[in-house]
Amino acid sequence: MGALITILLLLAQAAPPSLDQIRSEPNLERRAKLAVEFAAAAERRAEAAYTAGNMASTASELKEMALGVELAQAAFSQTGKTPMRHPGPYKSAELKTQEILVRLADLEKRMDAEERAAVEGPRTKVQDIHDEWFDGIMRKK
Repeated sequence: MGALITILLLLAQAAPPSLDQIRSEPNLERRAKLAVEFAAAAERRAEAAYTAGNMASTASELKEMALGVELAQAAFSQTGKTPMRHPGPYKSAELKTQEILVRLADLEKRMDAEERAAVEGPRTKVQDIHDEWFDGIMRKK
């Protein structure tokens, strides 16, 4: 009986939330955190798709990744809190997006020159939002 409960708990945790499910999260800081986690998972799925040779899926997952980071940015904006005064949630998101950017750079290095266009737009979007959060955190009071 205990093993069955463990298996059910693992299955319940296995399904990642969709962007629509994340958008319905009423707590804005939690929404932002979930959106950044979604973006990181989408980046990992993009890497797996590229390794499998599926460029269409790679591009799709990279777009989903960028949408996740944009959703996090929108959620933070809706809180009315600034990164300078409330750095905790922003710092967590900034660190996770930095990790995403490093992984994207590695993915881009593995790609052929003509495939890199799929990474450029989403990477630029993530970089811009990351830089905004980082600058907000580091700004002097």
